[in-house]
Amino acid sequence: MTDSQKVIPFEPGDYAFLPAPHAPFSAGVVAMPGYALHRAKFHRPVPMSEGLSRITRHLATLGRPVTALAACEIRSPQSMSPADFAAFNREYLEPLHEWGCKSGPFNPVARSNMAPITEVPLGPTFYAFTYTVPEPGAAGDFVISGKPEFRDGVTGPERTFGGRDTSLKGIVHKAAFVMDAIRARVDALGCDWNGITAAQIYAVHDLRPVLEEVFAKAGLSQLGVSCFPGWPPATDADIEFDVRRVRTELIL
Repeated sequence: MTDSQKVIPFEPGDYAFLPAPHAPFSAGVVAMPGYALHRAKFHRPVPMSEGLSRITRHLATLGRPVTALAACEIRSPQSMSPADFAAFNREYLEPLHEWGCKSGPFNPVARSNMAPITEVPLGPTFYAFTYTVPEPGAAGDFVISGKPEFRDGVTGPERTFGGRDTSLKGIVHKAAFVMDAIRARVDALGCDWNGITAAQIYAVHDLRPVLEEVFAKAGLSQLGVSCFPGWPPATDADIEFDVRRVRTELIL
């Protein structure tokens, strides 16, 4: 196991995380024993500033610290160039770091993001968030961050697995690459693949082959996979998905 694959406890949040070096989010999180993950989805996505305020109020009503925030789900107006993505991430991280959501050089909070092609937001919005709560006997809840078909640690055109091949076969190959990376993250966190309760796909392409050839083989096709018509948040990617094991989900 490499340093980037070592799970790091984040005691202020009552979870541990898998670092993603140089990224503004972790590769995934797992609740500490005795804690469960709860996911709250906004009835409709809300602007970032409003979302942050509502997250703090929600956690306060539960008697939880803001550092209990373990994962964020975001919607962006469009996919972004590397420079624009870096600028967005700096703005995103500022309030989280003020809350204490930081562990050395890493941001422990997991994240997914996508740019819808329908009902496009005017600016970045919060779609949902996940947090820890104490629960006797709970163990093994986890969230894996959204993963596009990018090769970790690679820059330039070679970063995108499969290049710009968006044929049905090409998208299936990209999806298989992402699924392998997601499975590796679940394994690195020491979590149970068979415990997954939900999966989400973000893409603008025909997803039936992906569901039949990739998700079915992974045992995930009948979990109620959520498919969102949109682009991954960074340019040069065609498909992204995430998975989670979360025992309680609610609508705000």
